[in-house]
Amino acid sequence: MGRLCVFARHGCRFRSPFPTPSSIFRRTEGLAYLERHLFTAYPFTDTKPGFAPRYVCLAIAGLLSAIDAGAQTRVEPLIITASRASESLVETLRDVTVLRGDTLFASGIHELETALRGVPGIEVQSLGAGATPSVFVRGGNSNQVLILVDGQRVGSSFSGQSALQHIPISQIERIEIVRGPAASLYGADAVSGVIQIFTKQVAGLAASVAAGNQRSSDVSARLGFGDGSQRYSVAANHRESRGFNAIIDPANFSFNPDRDGYRFSSVALNAASEFSRSLAVDGSAFIARGNTQYDGSKTFNDRIKSDLRNIGLRAIYAPNDQWKSTLTLGQGIDQSQFISSFPGRYKTTNDQVGWQNNLQLDRGFSLWNAIEWRREQIETDQGFATDSRRTVSAAVGAEVMLSGLKIASAVRLDDSNQYEKRTTGNIGLAYTLASEWRLTANAGTSFKAPTFNDLYFPGFSNPNLSPEKARNLELAMSWARGASSAKLVVFENRIRDLIQFQCDANFNCAPQNVAKANLRGATLSAAAQIAKWNVDASIDVSEPEDANTGKRLSRRSKLHGALKVSGDVLGVRTGVELLASGDRFDNASNTRRLAGYGVVNAFARYALVRGLNIGLRLENAFDRAYENSRGYSTGGRRAWLTIDF
Repeated sequence: MGRLCVFARHGCRFRSPFPTPSSIFRRTEGLAYLERHLFTAYPFTDTKPGFAPRYVCLAIAGLLSAIDAGAQTRVEPLIITASRASESLVETLRDVTVLRGDTLFASGIHELETALRGVPGIEVQSLGAGATPSVFVRGGNSNQVLILVDGQRVGSSFSGQSALQHIPISQIERIEIVRGPAASLYGADAVSGVIQIFTKQVAGLAASVAAGNQRSSDVSARLGFGDGSQRYSVAANHRESRGFNAIIDPANFSFNPDRDGYRFSSVALNAASEFSRSLAVDGSAFIARGNTQYDGSKTFNDRIKSDLRNIGLRAIYAPNDQWKSTLTLGQGIDQSQFISSFPGRYKTTNDQVGWQNNLQLDRGFSLWNAIEWRREQIETDQGFATDSRRTVSAAVGAEVMLSGLKIASAVRLDDSNQYEKRTTGNIGLAYTLASEWRLTANAGTSFKAPTFNDLYFPGFSNPNLSPEKARNLELAMSWARGASSAKLVVFENRIRDLIQFQCDANFNCAPQNVAKANLRGATLSAAAQIAKWNVDASIDVSEPEDANTGKRLSRRSKLHGALKVSGDVLGVRTGVELLASGDRFDNASNTRRLAGYGVVNAFARYALVRGLNIGLRLENAFDRAYENSRGYSTGGRRAWLTIDF
């Protein structure tokens, strides 16, 4: 949806190609800057009636179209997750990676889990095809990462994890990954990072069909229509696979020598309307259902039926370039039914309301504030003592530019009826040493709320648990020149009151706030264009340590990295990816070692005719056998053939 821009000096007006409100007016300031400075510096005097307004409008419209076209391939896009305000990736104070959905799709990737592998600072572990992946950011636990979809929290209040496997790549516009605590922005659970997924608002018709080994298939279709002030789109996807045997250790109690496959279906709806130059409304709905098999017993056909829904409505009021007000309403549902020898039904409903105001008080000073309300409602057949909790939050943030120094800070208060009030904060500094070098520093606090399983699971819970608390420090140096860039980040995150399962002498077991963890490490990443080849590389060195025992946290390596090389060869888009990881331990006592590994992925994509493409992708091309968890298979080589138009 375009924003209607009016140049009152000559009554000239045109519709900008920049998409709003889906991008939350991300380029509004750029348009205002052009209007303010161009027309002030070069006032028009009409030598011929209608000449100046007509041709100047056409010239500026063309310029903005060119800028927008270039932005599609620009290495450093605009982001909003790192500060709750639109900013350039090169200007943010946080450690951020952006994955574009079109780039992932062109690489032949069909699973979100695969897309996250190889991202700096991230390790991913899965217990079978179609299973909920565990995402470790900077060595933190998988439930210490906040997942957002179009600004709305998603996930289960029972486990604290999100069913990322249900979101198809074909419906993703981009993924913004913020490493480091962000509780001062988003509240509970953003201890080690935030991953926000933005769904697509498509235009026109697009479809794809893919087939792979293990009897895998992925079919998607998208349709978008509308004019400059109204847009509508619908997207559908179906994926299924016969899978592979998840547990390969016959000594495991749950070993079952069958294949564990999955079926996922989803529909995404988007609508946006611009009622005036200052008011826009958009809404989205994502509905997904799945059936995932897993090994839970030796003879039973264990499976999980899942139902996910995420509905959001947003109104944006921007009467001028200094003030933007955003009201959001949303509901997320995460429901799982275990059909197994240990059956159970678990449903989480997240109702969310938020109101945020962004103020540009001066060219070097901006301010934002937000008020949020959230209710978590659970339904289960397991007999939990409490079925809901409510949290009311208020946050404020500011950013100021002083010559070459940029300062950003935020403070947030979360008041829950289940745990004590928590106040978190963050302050960041950035100093431009030279035109190509930048030094940044961040300090912040965060917390993670106990899950409903921790608090109320019958016989194995503790209703008196407190939130986990963390303090983080990080320092970064970055360099950029043209298409080349490099960044070194050093961090330390100290977590206290970690919730850990404890048993007394009589084997009475319950979670307790007894553990501590120190997450220390460094990430070096670089990108360059060498001849016609794009090269991206990263390496992570970390020490995710249990502070009580000095042992390494389970299933996390000290060293892992990635290398990706892609380019065009004779009209074929090709690429090779190398993922490598050092050894890990499968248990907290560090007695079961998992060997390190390296895997190679490759892809190629060719345009048969305009608008019709064929692609091939190999994952684990050399069929390397390795484990992310003791006794669990990773599935071996995967191959995909995709046709899209």
